[in-house]
Amino acid sequence: MLGRMDDFVLQEPHAGAGGEHVIDVRVPPGLKTLNGHFPGDPIVPGVSQVLLVERGARLVWPDLGEPSAMVRLKFMQTLRPGDELSLDLKREQETDVRFRILRKGTDEECSRGVLRFTAN
Repeated sequence: MLGRMDDFVLQEPHAGAGGEHVIDVRVPPGLKTLNGHFPGDPIVPGVSQVLLVERGARLVWPDLGEPSAMVRLKFMQTLRPGDELSLDLKREQETDVRFRILRKGTDEECSRGVLRFTAN
């Protein structure tokens, strides 16, 4: 296990089949951002998913600048406590990181988009 970032449990990045980098992620029941979102039916907020993508991208590419934009961002499925996920990352150009968050072991996309960073 690599460690915890915002209480997400992240594994060490590894190479995926399509040239992307893959990070296995678990959503723990005690994830801080679940507090109040929503009592009795907790879901992971979109902003937490974007933060997960940013931090995962920095694990793979520490030379990235600051986040500057989100492009074509889509949230298709809810993330809940206990979910096992795959964060797929692919760098496009110097500043763009294309991502997909999938349910682990399936092709079910939960979210996807491009996180743009400033150039260094």
